[in-house]
Amino acid sequence: MILPILLSKTKMLPFYVIGIGLKERQGDIVRPDGFPAYQILYCTEGCGTFSAGGHDYRIEEGDAFFFRPNVPHEYHPISEVWKTKWISYSGTAAESIADYLGFGDTAVFSLHNLQDFDVLANSLSDMFWCDDPDKEIKSSCMMYKIIIKIGECYNNAPQTGGMTQNEKYEKVSPVIELMKTSYNEDLSLDSMAEAIGVTSNHLCRLFNQVYDTTPLKYLTHLRLNMAKYYLCSHKNVKVKDIAAKVGFHDASYFCAVFKKAEGMTPDEFRKINAF
Repeated sequence: MILPILLSKTKMLPFYVIGIGLKERQGDIVRPDGFPAYQILYCTEGCGTFSAGGHDYRIEEGDAFFFRPNVPHEYHPISEVWKTKWISYSGTAAESIADYLGFGDTAVFSLHNLQDFDVLANSLSDMFWCDDPDKEIKSSCMMYKIIIKIGECYNNAPQTGGMTQNEKYEKVSPVIELMKTSYNEDLSLDSMAEAIGVTSNHLCRLFNQVYDTTPLKYLTHLRLNMAKYYLCSHKNVKVKDIAAKVGFHDASYFCAVFKKAEGMTPDEFRKINAF
């Protein structure tokens, strides 16, 4: 087991490792008050169970689970030998990245390639035995790679509606392409739904699960981003013409939406970002 020395500057990093370890014979762990850090545990041999939030999960070779700090949980071996490896971590970005990746209080998933993931974890472990003066920030970068990797694995597991998060993303991607090429046109929910062969209600559900917003709100953000581009790059074009160019037929409405989103008028944005 490795327990790095946590200096005050270390805790300023987006991610920092609190501990890394392995158990040749994982025993019973019961934590009614949870654990004071984020943790990832994965199985390299045998099988066991992980329980949290009223759910029980079977964890076999190549499976892993994640939990946030202070979440009650327990895990127990089923086979005589249950080999596990674990990484505990924290950091200023730990919560926001877990939120971004869609993790709840806990997450259970299968690793795409146990050997590749093990190489990443072992490289992180080796980092703490070297004399590199930059090992804290380098280990932070490695921890970030590991978290992104488990995010990929988690989002490739079947979720709501029997589709993986990646499959949902692929399903709605033609709608995003339609918005990018036709944002200046009158795009309705029905026309966007028709592009992927679903109902408008189904599109809204899928879109919200992937992007955490509605298709029409996403379209508005896209139009505003294009408006900002034109405001900065086409300094002699009138605001009302830019509004029409990005799909707003009412210049007054465009200005109101722009100010609500950016906290300033289009003209004020143009002056501030002039270069």
